[in-house]
Amino acid sequence: MNWGLFLDLFMRAFFDMKYRLFCLFALCLGLLIAYLCFETPNYKTSWIVLLPGTERASTINLDNIGEARTNGGNAYGSVSISPKNTYREIALSDAVIKAAAQEYGVPAHAFSKPRITLIDQTPAMKFSLKGESQEELTYRAKLYNKTFHNTLDSLRSNEIERSFQGVENNLEEAKQRLNLARQNIIDYQTGSSIVSDQQFERWMEDAEELRTRHTATSIKIAQLQATIKSLLTQLGISQPQAKALLTLQANPVLAATLKRLSENLAAQARLKSLYAPAHPERNKTDRAVASLTGQVRALLKGLPELEKIPNNSLYGLLAASNIDSIQEVNTKLAEYDGLVAQKGALDTSYNAYLQRIKLNTKDAAKLADLQRAHQIAEAIFSSALAKLDTSRLDIYATYPLTQLLTRPGATVKRDRLQAKLMVVAAIMIFGLFALALILGRMRQMLIGDQKSPSNAQVDLFSTQQLTPA
Repeated sequence: MNWGLFLDLFMRAFFDMKYRLFCLFALCLGLLIAYLCFETPNYKTSWIVLLPGTERASTINLDNIGEARTNGGNAYGSVSISPKNTYREIALSDAVIKAAAQEYGVPAHAFSKPRITLIDQTPAMKFSLKGESQEELTYRAKLYNKTFHNTLDSLRSNEIERSFQGVENNLEEAKQRLNLARQNIIDYQTGSSIVSDQQFERWMEDAEELRTRHTATSIKIAQLQATIKSLLTQLGISQPQAKALLTLQANPVLAATLKRLSENLAAQARLKSLYAPAHPERNKTDRAVASLTGQVRALLKGLPELEKIPNNSLYGLLAASNIDSIQEVNTKLAEYDGLVAQKGALDTSYNAYLQRIKLNTKDAAKLADLQRAHQIAEAIFSSALAKLDTSRLDIYATYPLTQLLTRPGATVKRDRLQAKLMVVAAIMIFGLFALALILGRMRQMLIGDQKSPSNAQVDLFSTQQLTPA
């Protein structure tokens, strides 16, 4: 295509049509000015609603009742669960539009829907409304915002009531279960010797304590038995003899006889060193010693196995130096007898406790199962009761709380968009008509040149000029 020739032809057509184009421009400009002068003014208002970024988390502990807990989470975990999308659908729903239109007094189709813009990376929603009057637009914006939030409150109330009703049903069921578990325990305690698991545990503790005391007593008996055996060996007597000697040592006649015997024995020893065996003094002393010895043995007649004890050992046992040893032996023997009796009593009690534990093991296990079922039922009931008390606290769990950054109708400004669109439309109409006129003139010029034999034929699609042959 020969662009130079095309432009030259275009400019020729333009200058030929300049008056018509000027008239067309004046007509379009006049119509645009007339529209702008007689245009009904439009107004626009917008307000911004903020939603929280996270849900609230709370924990409430109720003494002797239980615990209720709500965990906070991110409300914007994904686009599909973002409350902004939910709120936009609710705001544009027929229910909100019908409610607002009914209060406004117009049909639902006559109440214009707002334009809602979700601002990315923020919890903000922008609502925009248009109207022909500032007062009417302000009233309609406030009415729509009020209707929208009333709808949210209605949804929250409906959710709370349904949730509360469900919790109440669960609470009643948990209460019946708890009463049944408590009645089972009462019936079992009435016909059983075990009324609590603490009682059985107490029996176990008592049996263990008896076993420990029995072991400690056995150890003490063994130690005391070894001590008594050592003392008896040192004295050369048996246990019955030690007990009898303790009683005989308290006899004053025996003590006086032993004193005279001791004096005569001393005299006998002295005379043996001075005189011969046939000396009268010595014989007299020997007869006195034999007589006193017989008296001592007669006084010791109740001593077991007395005849087996030599006179020298017998005199030593009855000496004052051995009184403490014999008393200690008898003290140990008395303690030994007491420990043996205590061990026997411990054996009897321990065996009785073992027998009682064996007979009541199954009953204790059954009672433990009943109490465990009661504890589970009580925990379920406490949880339901705590949830019932806290079910109305977090009313913004599903439908989060909203905040108004700017109130509806606070800022109302003239909407110039329609005027701007009309200016653009006027320019485009003038351009299209002008182009059509110029192209029509160019076509006329080309047709006229082809019909004239004296002029050269013009071909816009060739770079050469063709002449008749």
